[in-house]
Amino acid sequence: MFIFKVIKSNKIYKKAINYLCDILGLKYQFFNRKVLLKLNYEVVISKKKTKLSKEFYRDILKILDQKDEINIDSTWFNIADEYHKNFINKVKADESNLEIILDNPSKFNLFYGFDNNCASHLKTIRPRYIDYFQNNELVIDKILNLAQFLGILRHNNPERYMLVGNKKPNIETLIDKIEERLKIKLSFKNVFPGEEGIKTSRGILSNREIQAIYQAYKIKEICKKNNYKKVLEIGGGLGRTAYYCRRFGIKDFTLVDLLIPRICQLNYLARVISENEVLSEKKITDLESIEEKFKIISPDFLFKNCNNFDLIFNSDSITEIDSLTQSKYISFIKDNSKYFYSINHESNRHRVIDLFDKFKIEETERNLYWLRKGYLEEHFKF
Repeated sequence: MFIFKVIKSNKIYKKAINYLCDILGLKYQFFNRKVLLKLNYEVVISKKKTKLSKEFYRDILKILDQKDEINIDSTWFNIADEYHKNFINKVKADESNLEIILDNPSKFNLFYGFDNNCASHLKTIRPRYIDYFQNNELVIDKILNLAQFLGILRHNNPERYMLVGNKKPNIETLIDKIEERLKIKLSFKNVFPGEEGIKTSRGILSNREIQAIYQAYKIKEICKKNNYKKVLEIGGGLGRTAYYCRRFGIKDFTLVDLLIPRICQLNYLARVISENEVLSEKKITDLESIEEKFKIISPDFLFKNCNNFDLIFNSDSITEIDSLTQSKYISFIKDNSKYFYSINHESNRHRVIDLFDKFKIEETERNLYWLRKGYLEEHFKF
């Protein structure tokens, strides 16, 4: 028994187990049969560099002194301590590092936890087996999933030996059809070097880009059905979903997040839209008077101002935050919105459905998420 405990605590043993789990987990993540993923495509890495104004970088420096309240029961506690704190320390040691890191985040771990374009996911140091497939076969799988969701391709039945519609689609033709069905022009804004994905005529298409397109489309459909205008996203990642919501015509959009993700959202959206279209809370006095701007705020700002929203959206985070902040968000959602749309897994202590079980809900809906196995889409109308 003692020997077994020693083995289990050994770092090599832990790495071996994690590696094995990655290998087994990869197979589980694919929706489509392997034979359907064998399309003609090229994996490329963006070399594009973009710049922002000196004033923008100075504005970011002004918010670096803000503090997050992250309790130890949050997934983000270790991420902030191990990765994000390094960014703050580098900038405080030399302010010129801010521009260097924001312009080329792939050399650092600034995006760790919410986007793949960071040092720990690069091919030279990839610690996880699954990272080798994040932006090739998994991207193809998600393109096929999105096309199946939109009814462009048939959804194959595993109970049938024969594959339906088994003529391999051309990726460009498939994206043309997706674009036509979505009724927007697609443009993949690879504004940072190091972004890896499938080469297309519209830019490099990555795993997270496809998910953002799907999420924004679903938000647009909910807003259209209910005549909603004002949207809040909790934990907006890099801001990709917010960008596509703008493309779908949703202009009153607010993101609330921790400090480092907020900086990354400002950095990304300023490059893909415009610096003038993106506001940090330092420049916000009243959310009602700046409807057509992206508003990027802290949880503290949100809870103190108590603005109302038509729809609140969250993907892959509300079950990962600490219990205290989680409770604040759930109460805020119930008291200050008409509709909550969630895409989350159930591997953490609390499930989304459990967080709302004490409230009276007018309508609920619970479905599997089309683009990521192990995740659920849940809808709550108050």
